[in-house]
Amino acid sequence: MPLVQGGAALFPIIFFQYIDSMKFLHTGDLHLGKTFYERTLIQDQQHLLEQLTQELTSDSANPYQALVIAGDVYDRAVPSPEAVELFGSFLTSLRQTVPQLHIVIISGNHDSPSRLAFASQLLKYQNIHIATSSQDMTNPIIIDHVALYPLAFMNPNFLGDGQTHQQQMAQSAITQILDYHQTHHPQLAKVLVAHLFTQGGTSCDSERVFVGTAELVEGSLLSRFDYVALGHLHRCQNPGGTNIWYSGSPLAYSFSETGNENCCLQVELQPGRQAAVTRIPVTPLHPVHRLEGSFEEFYRDQEGRYSQYRDSYLEISSTDAMLKENPMDLLRSRYPLLLSYRQDRAVANSSSGNMEERRQLIQQVGESNLPTAEIFEAFMKDIYQQLPPDFPEELELFNQILEETR
Repeated sequence: MPLVQGGAALFPIIFFQYIDSMKFLHTGDLHLGKTFYERTLIQDQQHLLEQLTQELTSDSANPYQALVIAGDVYDRAVPSPEAVELFGSFLTSLRQTVPQLHIVIISGNHDSPSRLAFASQLLKYQNIHIATSSQDMTNPIIIDHVALYPLAFMNPNFLGDGQTHQQQMAQSAITQILDYHQTHHPQLAKVLVAHLFTQGGTSCDSERVFVGTAELVEGSLLSRFDYVALGHLHRCQNPGGTNIWYSGSPLAYSFSETGNENCCLQVELQPGRQAAVTRIPVTPLHPVHRLEGSFEEFYRDQEGRYSQYRDSYLEISSTDAMLKENPMDLLRSRYPLLLSYRQDRAVANSSSGNMEERRQLIQQVGESNLPTAEIFEAFMKDIYQQLPPDFPEELELFNQILEETR
């Protein structure tokens, strides 16, 4: 080890090798303010945001430099006051707890760009970067050796050139971003934050999609970025390349999302290396489950098999062949968060029986083609599953009308 003489003492020169590393948390599709079967999810979403805050402050030795929210902050273009207050409190808490953290937010297809962009010029001085327009996409956020390019959801004519197809707009936008990067920041790694639907991605019921393939974007367009942080699809997935990731929604927002791995993505970028991506699990306040079985199986539950679902949002698919009256009211004493009870098998059996009954009755009418009281009764059963209490009065009125038409 070389030595330097300093007065009477000799001091070793120690060479440190510094490796630039940029670490950020990738999430999206928060859908703040969303209701689930008319039930508010504000408490569930508050629980989620508290976990994000905890994760962002969990490692002081290797701290996060940024939080990336890839669109659909809110569930509606005009979010509820509770949703706005919740997100505002979240940002305030982060700014107080980790003031050095960069927060990068883009608008998704559920967001109103103009509303989400409120006070964005002021907030950028607090390292809160909100991107909602085409002007933002070539205004990167520079963090250490990385340039993050925010590409908001591209509504028709997003680029001001009359284009409406997602593939065409994406191709034009990404070409502009790459040209800008090559001209101004060729020495930096490049990260794209976007809200779009790439080919090969798997969607869920709760996502708002367009007709046909009008919104699909080829994944090959994204291959030149060191990392692509995507939003829009609710399932965490890696379509079309190792550098392209959907974080997925951190909460399940439909029963089709049961079984999804709800998480956020920890991303670490080092020069000359592939992005290191780690899934950070999110624990929901109320898990979402789909169950199947007979009514009695759930209602009695003598072995306590389903007691673990008492605090879960539930959809039960009944295997019974006969319709059960008011099953939700009867089961909610055991499962307070039961949101859906499907009786598809019983409805199919009932409909098949009623169709056959009507067919036979119509054959009995003969050539007159006049309706009969029996057909009317079968029709009412088909509509209401059982005869309404005032059916005798309705039948009397029907017979009066029938007599007048003879």
